Amino acid sequence: MALKDFVNGLDENSQIELAIELIEIGLPIWENYNLENPIEYKDSVVGMNHKINKNLIKKSIKILKNINRHNNFIVKKINEFKIINIQNEIREPVVARQDDDFEIPIEVELILFSTSNLINYVKGDRYNIQSENLVYVSINQSIDAIIKSGILTDEGVNKILMKVK
Repeated sequence: MALKDFVNGLDENSQIELAIELIEIGLPIWENYNLENPIEYKDSVVGMNHKINKNLIKKSIKILKNINRHNNFIVKKINEFKIINIQNEIREPVVARQDDDFEIPIEVELILFSTSNLINYVKGDRYNIQSENLVYVSINQSIDAIIKSGILTDEGVNKILMKVK
């Protein structure tokens, strides 16, 4: 079965949980890159230097986990505020990468984009311009990063996917 069909066959909560799990598995890609490289870029439009929060992905995972839980009204409203803030925070490096202002290895880019796509989905944007489910896109990007970086093999990823069924 194709990954897209597999993901789209899951209920929404399971899709989000799987996407979060895969981003967590790929978190060392982001963290290891940050240990040896500055996470900053120069904006080509205005020439300003920007530093990226080295804990951006970890912070995003924490917020996404809290949002995917069933919470009372007040907690839900607080989490909605947090997801807007993290969406704004992650948008800058994503746009910088798309504009070629921020050069990072493909595996690091994939984890960044995977996290951004999942945040956008949880915030309410369900599909990209190719009409693909953003959770599927997030999962696919995480898997690609995890395999390219050598964290897991295809077989290891398949074991994770089989646990979800």
